[in-house]
Amino acid sequence: MDVSEYFKINVKLNDIEHPFSLTVKRNTEEEKIFRDATKMINAYYNEYKSRFKGMDSTSYYGMVALLTARLYIETSNAKKNIEATLSELEKELAAYLDQNKL
Repeated sequence: MDVSEYFKINVKLNDIEHPFSLTVKRNTEEEKIFRDATKMINAYYNEYKSRFKGMDSTSYYGMVALLTARLYIETSNAKKNIEATLSELEKELAAYLDQNKL
């Protein structure tokens, strides 16, 4: 690992005293992804904290973790469905081209 390819960023999650220091690769989308993820986590944390008063921060982060896992699984399933549909369309196109000698 060439250390010059990497740099550190700090991200802060709500109600956690110290920021997290993360090492990300230069010239990639990694920094933006981590910063966007931090914003998303903090936004959902704040939403749950305002909707469900009186819980501890671990409970709010647990709710955010479940939501994030659900979104990941839904996205993964949608991706699989899209890939299957594209594969079927490729087969249909190949068959059409073979039939019509195009």
